Amino acid sequence: MFKYLLYFSLIVPFSGLSQHQIMGTFSPATDFKTTMLYQLSAGNLSYKSYGAVNELGHMKIDLDTSITPGMYKLVYALPQSDHNFEFIYNGKEDVIFNFDRTTGVEFINSKENQLFQTYTQSITAAHYKLMELYAQPTMDPLTYKTRVHHIDSLQQSYEALSKGMIVSHFIVASKPYIPNSVETAKTYIQNAKSHYFKPINFKDTILQSSNFIIDKSIDYILGMHASETPSFEDYKANIDAVYQAFSSTTPSYQLTSLSALNDVLIKSKQEALTVYLTETYALPLATQLKAIEMKAAMETFLRVAIGAKAPNFDIEHPLTAAKTSLYDLKGATTYLLVFWSSDCGHCMNKLPEVHSYISNHPNTDIEVIAIGLENTSQPWNEVIKGWPNFIHTIAEGKWENDIPTTYGITVTPSYLVLDASKTITSKPYSLEELKTVLDQK
Repeated sequence: MFKYLLYFSLIVPFSGLSQHQIMGTFSPATDFKTTMLYQLSAGNLSYKSYGAVNELGHMKIDLDTSITPGMYKLVYALPQSDHNFEFIYNGKEDVIFNFDRTTGVEFINSKENQLFQTYTQSITAAHYKLMELYAQPTMDPLTYKTRVHHIDSLQQSYEALSKGMIVSHFIVASKPYIPNSVETAKTYIQNAKSHYFKPINFKDTILQSSNFIIDKSIDYILGMHASETPSFEDYKANIDAVYQAFSSTTPSYQLTSLSALNDVLIKSKQEALTVYLTETYALPLATQLKAIEMKAAMETFLRVAIGAKAPNFDIEHPLTAAKTSLYDLKGATTYLLVFWSSDCGHCMNKLPEVHSYISNHPNTDIEVIAIGLENTSQPWNEVIKGWPNFIHTIAEGKWENDIPTTYGITVTPSYLVLDASKTITSKPYSLEELKTVLDQK
């Protein structure tokens, strides 16, 4: 939940306001224009207000009576999914913070958020001190027990301090595994893993109204392994355990959460795990709940996931009108699909670079299929004359054309790298990433 809330300071809080407010200072000020406030509720969000960021980086949002205590998200840039932080509003005080693009958010007036931050810092530092002992050649039992006792004392202390507060839900759910006796590293890892979800009440609507459960689940999937080199089967087993942990919640919340997990795994470049989670759990649940749009999005993802065979499409040469198809192309060891448009300024900057790079690449077995998303054949017919080393085809109707629709293309330019059998091997995000991929061919 609070992965961005890492740094702290203490200054005199702003006071004397007739109503509660959210106030912040953004740095560097020129990087920010406006903020949007959302209230979170069990996987859903409701827009509440916005606040402009002035030339000094200051913003303010007045909170009226519709702003009830609970979990909130402040979005400060686009895309929203990548530029936001969550916080608690308890209805009793202003929320005041500083935000730096590099270091994140620092609350300077908000008891509940500050308490969770100090708890997280303290418990993390104490756990690190315990883990240091496992790196020693011999284990000192007294030191081990002392450090375990310190973790236990911290947990009890913060649970007592937060009693009756919203933040209590998160502190209780964050309770780490605390050994009863000295344990070997292997035993500790096994016990920590089996304990991992026990403190978390998955039905808790406060926890459901934040990213806390999603973040904990991702950490479990990617990080809770007995081996330093976990196999794909180990990762799959962790996904199974996460799904089991969600089984006590409503199907709609499960689906929302699985979709969120998929998004994080994709951003983490864990596409094979996303495929497993989608095929095994998310897609069947979307089908069961008749969630048409989510089901379609999942099916599109699976259709063009790394490891899938790229969907076939017709290719018509613009000058000779000769027809072929992607699957009919032979002879190359690597095929690059480039989705672009002649009215896309970024494409018109990048496509000449792609053409030059491919034309001078030492591997001559790379074939480029450039799919132009166009409303009409002009000016596309003229533009492509500058890139004679590409195989060109037009997708008239632009975004409504079957080719970009089948491939789930939402931005141009987009790149997909295929092997000789037309299996998707990479989906580079940028030209720089594309060059890195192709330089390995």
